[in-house]
Amino acid sequence: MTLETLKQAGSGWSKILGSRPDWEAHFRLDAEGMNAGFLAFGAAVLAAIVLATLRFGFPPPLAMALVVIQHLLPLLALFIATGLLTRFTAFAGSSARFVVPGLYLLAVMKLVEGLATLLGVPLAGAILAVTGFLGFRLARANGLTLAPAVGYGLALFVLLAVLPIALYMLVNAF
Repeated sequence: MTLETLKQAGSGWSKILGSRPDWEAHFRLDAEGMNAGFLAFGAAVLAAIVLATLRFGFPPPLAMALVVIQHLLPLLALFIATGLLTRFTAFAGSSARFVVPGLYLLAVMKLVEGLATLLGVPLAGAILAVTGFLGFRLARANGLTLAPAVGYGLALFVLLAVLPIALYMLVNAF
């Protein structure tokens, strides 16, 4: 992953938001593109964790493991929402058309989340809402009609909000 890859992803998202049909040319929708997206997401998670430890200090090892798991939950949300979409709609394209741009979206989400945590600004709800809206725009860019696109955005939003709560409940159950 290079700086050019990140620049291309930013251009691709700019075209998705502008409803331009040539957004796909800015993403590699293959295994290498997915690996670059995972790398961008991993770097963003690492940066978010470092920023949080600058504000709150380094947690004990078990708590740090839970922090890492909590930061990886958006990946699960992205894969569940994409799987539900491809399962329940007539989308015939590759799921990489959702996952690759989605990984870059989640990376930016994690960077903003880390900066908000460092500054002490409560933006969690706004970050989730914007991510859900951008999921809707991604679905529309992939040619889906309004209803499935809204469903994808809502599924992404709900999963991003609910999965950390489920982890919290699971940890406190023991």
